[in-house]
Order: sequence, then C-alpha cells, then structure tokens
Amino acid sequence: MATTGLAASAASKFDAVTPPKASSLPSQLVSQLLVNLDDDIKALKQNKDFDLEGVMAYHRVANYLAAAMIFLRSNALLRKPLEKDHIKRRLLGHWGTCPGLNFAYAHTNYLISKHQEEKDCPQFIFLTGPGHGAPALLATLFMEGAITRFYPEYPMSVEGTESFLRAFSMPGGFPSHVNAETPGAIHEGGELGYCLAVAFGSIMDKPDAIAVAVIGDGESETGPTATAWHAHKYIDPKESGAVIPILHANGYKIGERTITGTMDDLELACLFTGYGYQIRIVEYGSDSSDPESDEAIHYNMAASMEWALSEIRKIQKAARSGQPITKPRWPMIVLRSPKGWTGPRKMNGNAIEGSWRAHQVPLPLAATDDDEFALLGEWLESYKPHEIFNTDVTSTHPGAHDATLGAKALIDNKALRIIPNDQERRMGMVDWTYRGLKELKTPDWKKYGIEQGKEMSNMKAVGEFVKTVVEMNPDSFRIFSPDELTSNKLDAAFEITHRNFQWDPETANNGGRVIEMLSEHTLQGWMQGYTLTGRHALFPSYESFLGIVTTMIEQYAKFVKMAVETKWRGDIAGLTYVETSTLWRQEHNGYSHQNPGLIGSFISLPRHLARVYLPADANTSISTMDHCLRAKNNISLIVGSKNPSTTWLSVDEAERHCIAGASVWTRYSTDNGINPDVVLVGCGVEVTFEVIAASAILRKEGLRVRVVNINDLLILGEIGTHPHALTEEAFASLFTTDKPVIVNFHGYPKDIAGLLFSRKSHVGRSRFDVLGYIEEGTTTTPWSMLRLNNTSRFTLADLAVQRVTAAQPNHAIGVKAHELGSYWKHQLRVHEKYTIEHGEDPKWCAQIPDAE
Repeated sequence: MATTGLAASAASKFDAVTPPKASSLPSQLVSQLLVNLDDDIKALKQNKDFDLEGVMAYHRVANYLAAAMIFLRSNALLRKPLEKDHIKRRLLGHWGTCPGLNFAYAHTNYLISKHQEEKDCPQFIFLTGPGHGAPALLATLFMEGAITRFYPEYPMSVEGTESFLRAFSMPGGFPSHVNAETPGAIHEGGELGYCLAVAFGSIMDKPDAIAVAVIGDGESETGPTATAWHAHKYIDPKESGAVIPILHANGYKIGERTITGTMDDLELACLFTGYGYQIRIVEYGSDSSDPESDEAIHYNMAASMEWALSEIRKIQKAARSGQPITKPRWPMIVLRSPKGWTGPRKMNGNAIEGSWRAHQVPLPLAATDDDEFALLGEWLESYKPHEIFNTDVTSTHPGAHDATLGAKALIDNKALRIIPNDQERRMGMVDWTYRGLKELKTPDWKKYGIEQGKEMSNMKAVGEFVKTVVEMNPDSFRIFSPDELTSNKLDAAFEITHRNFQWDPETANNGGRVIEMLSEHTLQGWMQGYTLTGRHALFPSYESFLGIVTTMIEQYAKFVKMAVETKWRGDIAGLTYVETSTLWRQEHNGYSHQNPGLIGSFISLPRHLARVYLPADANTSISTMDHCLRAKNNISLIVGSKNPSTTWLSVDEAERHCIAGASVWTRYSTDNGINPDVVLVGCGVEVTFEVIAASAILRKEGLRVRVVNINDLLILGEIGTHPHALTEEAFASLFTTDKPVIVNFHGYPKDIAGLLFSRKSHVGRSRFDVLGYIEEGTTTTPWSMLRLNNTSRFTLADLAVQRVTAAQPNHAIGVKAHELGSYWKHQLRVHEKYTIEHGEDPKWCAQIPDAE
C-alpha cells in the first residue's frame, strides 16, 4: 500500500503537482493503525469473485453522463460529430468530484447486489457532501431508473436521455447541487459541512439501515464536519443502523489544496484513529493511463466495502446478542482518487486532472475556444459512447418508460448488472427517504394543564408533557440538546429515559431518547436526518446559542420548501426548536447570553413554512408544544421561559387563545377591553408580565386599557404571505382602528416593525410603538433588564399616557400627565439605586399592582 498520498503518487504524471511534505511521525504507525486488506484483494483476483467488468462499465457510463450533463445541450449521446453549438451557454456543476462520487456509488451498488438475497441484508442510502456534485448523483440515479420513476418525462430512451442531460442547470431543470428534487436525497448540497451528521441522524432507530456518506475533503475543513466525526459515539448498535463514512480526499478545493490533501497516510491514520474509527485507505495508482491502475483501485474498493460491512455486522451482532463491544471502532474509508479522474489531463501545459483546475468546469471556454472545444471532444469520445449506449432506443420503444426495461435497452448491460434487482433496494428509490413519515402519538395536553393563577415554570410544565410523548414513541421521537436539558427545566424526560452517549459507561448500550452534545451543528444535522427519514424530534437550547445553526435552519427550510413542491415526496415531520434561558433571565450570565436574533431569521424563512410562538404562561406553552410536535412540513420556534411565572389563562382559555394566535385578555383590561383609550400588547413571558402590571397602574389612574397578547407572532405579517396572517378586520378587532398601540416585545423591535410594514398600521406612519430588546444590560438583576431596555411597567405607563394625551388632548389624564411621568421615571431611578445597594430586585418587581 502506498503511504505518501495521492499528490505524491501523481507527481510523476503531472509536473505541476508537488507532493506534500512528509510527516515526522514514526513510519511504523502505518502498519499498526491502517487496515490491511492485501489478502482479501488477492483472493478477489484469484477467485474471480468480483464483477470487475461490470463495476468499471458502470463507472464509465456514469462519468460520461455526468460530463455530458455539464457541457451539452444537444447531441448528448454524440450521435453525430460534436459542434460548438451543442455546448451549453452557461456551464455549471463541479466536475472534479463527480468521478469519485460515481466510483463510490458503483461500489455501494455492487455491495447491495452481492448481498441482496441475504435475509439480513441492510437497506442502503447514499449521501454526498460535495456541494455541486449533482451531475454524479443524477447520472447514477438515471442509470438505476429512479429519474424515470419519479420524472416520467425523462424516459429511458435516446430522446429521454437527451432531454434529461439538457435539463441539468437549465431553467426549470435540475440544480447543480443535490436538493429535495433529487431522488434518495435527504440533504441539501448547497452548503458544506452537514452531510456526515445527517447520515448519522438518518440511521438512528433504523437497525437495518446503512448510510454511505461521502465527505468532500474541502467539506471536511468545516466546523460542523469536525464535530460530526464524533457522531458514531452516540450510536447504540443494538437499536440503530450504521454509517460508512468515505472521506473523498482528492486533494484540492477551488483554488488550493485541502488540509487532508497535505496529509500523508500517517497523519490521516493518527487523526481518524483518534476519532475512534478503523481506517482503510483506498488509493489510485501513479498513472491513470495504466489500465492496471483502474483495475487495482476497483479491487481495492470492493474489498474495502466488503470489509466495512463485515465490521458493522460484527459490532451489531455483539450488541444485539447482549455482549456489546466497548467503544466499538466503526469502519471508515479514505478514498484518494484524482480530482477530475478520467477527464482532460492537461491544457496549455497546465495539469487539469489531479489538480484544482478540475474542481469546477475544467474547459470553461469549450463553446468558443478551438483548443478547448477539441479537448472536450476528445474527452467525451474517450468514453466510447457508441459502445455503451444503444442509440436506436426511442421513446416509442416498448421499454422506454419502464425504468428497468428501458435502461437495459438503452445502456450496455455490463454497466447495469451491478444495480440491485429489487427496485426498492436501489438507493434512489428507498421509500423512507421520501415517504417514511411515522405518525407521532401525543397525549391530551389538557391533562397537563396548570391551575389559573398558579406560579409555574413554563418549561417545567412542558417537560411533563414531553416526557409522556417520549414514553408513547419509544423508537420514533428523540430530544437533541446541547447539554442544556436540565438547565432548561425540561429534564422530566430523565424520569423515564436517559442520555444516549455510548462512550460514557454510565449510559452505554441502554438506548436513551436524549442526545446531548456541545455542538449545535451536529445536533441540527442529526435532527434533519432523523426527521427526513420519517421520525420526530425536539431541539431545546439556550436562546443565545441556538442561533449558531441559523444557516443550517435556512438551508433546511429551502429543502423543505422544495420537498413540499415536489409532487412525489410525502409529508415531513415539522422541526421544533425551543429557545429558553432567554435574554430577560440571562442577567447572571451577562451580555453575551442576551440574543433573540433567531426570531428575525425565522421571519425571513419562507412564510408558509415558518412558525414563531411566544407563549406567555404554562398552559399556552403546553398547548403550543402539542401543536408544534404534531405539525408537518414546517419549522417552528417556541420562545419560552424556565423561571416560575404566573399562569394567566385557564386550560380552556389557553386553548382558544392559541387557536386564535392572539386575543384580548379581558380579565386584565378595563370593562373586558371595550372602548379603550390605549391598547397594550404583550408578546413573550416577562414583557407580558410588565404589560399586565402597566395595565393595572393605568387603570388605577383612570385610563381605559385593552390588554392583547400575541402567541403566534407571524399573524402580524402581510395577508397572503403567511397562512395565519390576520385579515384587516381581525387586525382591527384586536388593535382597534384609531387608538394608540404599544407593543412590548420579547425580541428586537425591528422584527415587529418589519411584520407590520405592509399593513395600514405600519409603525413609521401610525399609532404603533414597539418596545423590546435594544442591546442593553449585562450582569445585573432580572428586572433591571426590563428597565434598561425600556420595557418595564413604568416605561409602558409613561408612554401610554403620552400617546393618549396626544391623541385625545381633552382626556382627563392630560391634567396629570407630567406628574405621573415624573413619578414613574423616579421609580425607575429608585429601582436602580436599590439593585446597586442590595444586589437584587425589590419584591414589588414580581407583583402585579392593585388596579382598584
């Protein structure tokens, strides 16, 4: 086995390629750490127990289809001489990774076919990390018939193939990265770093599943991937399947080497052995013009994939027989194949194959430059398309629209015989990747309700409800949390389950529905993989840190949007996030822990998918959680509080309030809210408390107050952009048409202002004032956070009097407006002095004043 890496071995072929520097590690570590399969490879060659011809033919066809997809808009099968006019005007897609992806897909297919008749043959899915490697996946999916199955407009015929290849990266066609329109896909390829975590999430609670996850070596440099390498430590082999990670170390990203491209075998062996894997390196030989190099890597990969399956079976068998292996070392493959393998080798004296120049489109001027055009023709002809395609198969052929018959008629059978006979085992057709939703069982939430008026932590109340959900769904519901479940008061689940950390002897080999890891990225990836394969999940976290995965949530929302619009995909369980340990009660942790920014990110998501809830008490929190966990095809954010607070509504009142999304709280209003002078609106736990306190203060001074609470934030949005948006009539029934409205909001005021922008009551031109977090406060007292951000009861009361006086100059309150305002400002100063002297808030801060 070579020990110097691809770049070094390719140096003899490409003068422009410089090998990496050798490591200073002891050379004997290679034989100690790397898996040696020399005997297995020798046996394959001697026993002829490997369809080398079939795998190589498959690879050849897939590579041609991928290349033609990138370059050709017509004459895709080269039935006539190539012309510049046949080339697409916009060349998109990344060629460099495609041959490696096709290679891995081919060998996964061969492994499935070899074992498909066995009783315990796993069901494989295939995930790819490289962002714009869709040509490879689309090519292999077309070959196995998945494209024709889900897109009948692309039959397995010459015309269908031409149309399909043309559709790539064309308006109305397939994008250059894997997305929800791609059969078998459960991962958006547009942003790097999440593939490995998604793969591990997909096999949790699926004991018969194996996910082959190809990780690009550029992708492997991302933070999310770095933590996801630890994911196997959270997989209980008794209850879950397995992942075969394949690090595709082709050495380069867009313009320079990758980190792993500078590492030799010693360094890779030490790194990934340290992560807890068994490492097998599959490496291409020194000369791609040598047929024996092609054959050697195929033998190597076949033996390596068989080894990986056997290791997985050994680990699982031990666990399922009651004798689990302590810290099992799962198999992993490092694939060193040339970047742009089988593509053009050189252009103008510069290396292409095996260098960064192969990363994207290696011949970008093929439609206009004579030299590049000629090289493209030589490249495509090198696959000998006239040998691998039967160009007599038209769309009128009897088998053209039958995925299996059409493929056998169109493509040389040598390339198809490694594809599994059972269509449901073909990786683009595995049903639970697109229609596997298992309904969630939930109890009657009202049984967990809290008596109106009682003090209760919202999260404690929710925790009791979630505990029963865990109990009712022992193999289809998990909680993913970054080591914060107990801190966030959701730890009731630990009364019936525990954490699922397999490297911890206290929790190993005993299931567990809670997974805690201090990597929000990995947790998000796990949850995506888990829910996109039919299960349900909850992600609670500190408000200040959940925003770490904002871009992942945005990418996932794009995937869900496209999935909903893709006719052949079924429903997807909604993702539910719980933000607690919120900014208003992070005064002890300080300024760094005060950040409600994720709300704004959710508002920017596709409106028909996004939900933002701010339940103000225990009963509305339980009702909201029940709704979100049962939801489908959307993404919900619940902002709650873990500290004890007043239960404002009875169970029945909470139900009606949550259904409406917002309502007048008549109990805390003047004359049930009729004919108010001012409308006070609470949206969030602590700020609603201050609204009710301010209402009491103002009512005592003779002002008529209506209290409104908003639970479903996005009802404020523009009509037509969100399914819950209030009609203008409903909006007026809550907020009146002419009275001043003061909104006390949990988060940034701009978020409310943005939602109201398209309404007649737009903040900039009307009667609405929005108060909220304005980046004030650090280590202080809880109520000081409200005072410093101008959301306290006294600030609300003062502003209300100002607005009423301006709107109604003859109102009686105007006589004492200055006196009241001065007194309330004084009270804020008194509070400040008290906290400095005593280090705590006075008792009145937690009390509602008498309104009489």
